Amino acid sequence: MAILKAGINGPFSGKVGSVVGYELNGQTVIRSLPAIVKKPPSELMLINRKRLKVVSQFLKFIKKPIAFGYKNMAPKGSRVGTFQSAQSYLLHNSIDYDADNNPYVNPEKVMVFRGDMPPPQLIHVTIKDNKLYIEWNKEACKGEHPSAVLVLAYVIEDFFALNEGGALSTAGKLVWEDNLFSRGDQIHIYVGFYDIVHDRLSDSVYGGCV
Repeated sequence: MAILKAGINGPFSGKVGSVVGYELNGQTVIRSLPAIVKKPPSELMLINRKRLKVVSQFLKFIKKPIAFGYKNMAPKGSRVGTFQSAQSYLLHNSIDYDADNNPYVNPEKVMVFRGDMPPPQLIHVTIKDNKLYIEWNKEACKGEHPSAVLVLAYVIEDFFALNEGGALSTAGKLVWEDNLFSRGDQIHIYVGFYDIVHDRLSDSVYGGCV
């Protein structure tokens, strides 16, 4: 059943026969339902399904940071959402294979923020007690508008924490104190810049597993 949102001539949301209507980035989109395929999938199709599954599994735990970090990759009015943009990037750039040829997402190749600003040049990322210490080359930030530093700490397929604006790009260092850094989990760190005034992001840089 579909719902008419503005009368008989307006957009609808839901399913009508073989057609589905929904909204994406402020636009009303109508698409047909996928055809039912009875032919057994090929080996390549099965691998591609596995690739999409591991990417979706990796991203579903960090949907909110991804929605922010890819917002300029899928601006309002685009028919491709932020999650789909991130899926596409990871599928083409972040997949590796194990000894049994099973695909997995390599965290080192992931970008959780995307943009055209120069990214941070990391010097070191370390944990001591319950504090995360990050240092980057502040000299490389000269000439750029001072930007907020974004840090995503991600325990894969479990939980994440986001530090927004704990330091400016021109500071060259950030100290983040949180109990999550004393738990003993393998935490993957991603660092990027965000120019709040001009709404610009840099690509994220992988800070390692700490």
